[in-house]
This record gives sequence, C-alpha cells and structure tokens, in this order.
Amino acid sequence: MQIKEQILTNSDCYQAGRTIKPKGIMVHATGVAQPDVNVFLKAWNKPGVNACVHAFVHRGGVVETLPWNWRGWHAGGAANNTHIGFEILEPAGHTYKGGTMIGYDVVKNAPYFAQVYRTAVELCAYLCQTYDLDPLRDIIDHAEGCRLGLASNHADVGHWFPKHGKSMDTLRADVAALMKGGDDEMTQEQLEAVLKAREGALSARSVSDWAKEAWEKAKTAGIFDGTAPGAPLTREQAALVLERLGLLQE
Repeated sequence: MQIKEQILTNSDCYQAGRTIKPKGIMVHATGVAQPDVNVFLKAWNKPGVNACVHAFVHRGGVVETLPWNWRGWHAGGAANNTHIGFEILEPAGHTYKGGTMIGYDVVKNAPYFAQVYRTAVELCAYLCQTYDLDPLRDIIDHAEGCRLGLASNHADVGHWFPKHGKSMDTLRADVAALMKGGDDEMTQEQLEAVLKAREGALSARSVSDWAKEAWEKAKTAGIFDGTAPGAPLTREQAALVLERLGLLQE
C-alpha cells in the first residue's frame, strides 16, 4: 500500500483546524462512477465545499487528504468527532437510481474491486496499529454509523460490497487477520470465529452517552433485558421487541 499525502489545505474543513483523538474508522464509497482520484482532489480542495475525508482509496493506492488527527466532514454526525473517514472510489460505467447501482458489471469490475478492497483492508490495519484501535469493534461504514446514531442516512458500503461477496464483516475480519500476520483473506470458518468474537466485544461495550436515557427507559419497560447494549439485533430479537411493544397482533 502506498500512501501519498496531498492535504486539502484550501478546504474550509482543513482551515477550521480542529483536531480529534481517533477512536474509530468509518469506511465510505463515493456513490459515483468516477475512478480518477484527481477529480475529487480538484473538486474538494477549495472553499465552500461541505465535505472532506481523511483519504481516498483508489486503484493506485491511498491519497491522504487530511492529517489523520484532523476533524473531518465525512459522517454528517457525531462520528466526525471520533472517526477517521476515507472514501473508496468506484469504477466507471454505472449510474444510480434511488441509491441503487444501475448497469454495474460485476465480472468486469472484479479486478478493480479486489484491488481497492485489499487497499482498504491494508489502510484500516495501518490506522488500527497507529491509533491502537480494535478492528472488530472500531471499524464501521457510513450505513452502520447511521444505525448507531453517529452519521447521516447513507447506504455505503452495503450497496456495493455484497456484489463481490464482501461486507463490512469480511473487511473487519480481513483487517484482523492482516494485523495478526496473515496474508490471505479469511476462510468461512475463520470468519465465523471472528464474528463471534466481534459480537462478544460489542456485547461487552457500555452504553453510549447519547443512548443512556433511552436505554434505561427500554430496560424499565421490559423491552430489553439490560444486557449487550452494543450487540447487533437479530430478526428473532426484533420480533420479540415488537411483541413486547404490543405491535404484533394475532
């Protein structure tokens, strides 16, 4: 992985000069069929642009556009104060309709995706090592950030990764494997083991400050049992919650 520094010094975000202590990583995809990183560098390195990430991942490597400890404008929410954000550039040749890729050629774009995905894994591993982050707990995408109440409502990267058999779970697992010295992507068995470990890590996490009041109300009302505040909600658990809310009628 090659990291080229090209700080967007003319952007309002950089000029604001606010810093953060990185506590996580947020993965984005640009949502536009444009693989040329120079297009984004030119468009964002000027005043009046209400967006700025820390880096772009493209087929040639990584371009760092903000110092890693600078406060970025990438999440549209509280994650700007805690997370390093980077965009993965998408290949040319498709359009969008309602957030859905139209005309995306999975077979043709497989080599492109494999390369930028691997670079994203390597970048996440580098940042986790630099800032002592847990790859299973501290890496999310924009969509997960939204569900956690930390970011605006965007679908990336779940609109793209599954087309190539990948997800944020596989990315986190591959980052963890790389940090342990592995060179290959994880097998299904290894992935399942890592996912179980991630679930445990999330379950043990304390309630976030922004959710404490609602969490206490939900416990008092008997909607949740008070355990595992950070764990994912399965469909069967969601059904039980709906039943406890009286929303399931026979």
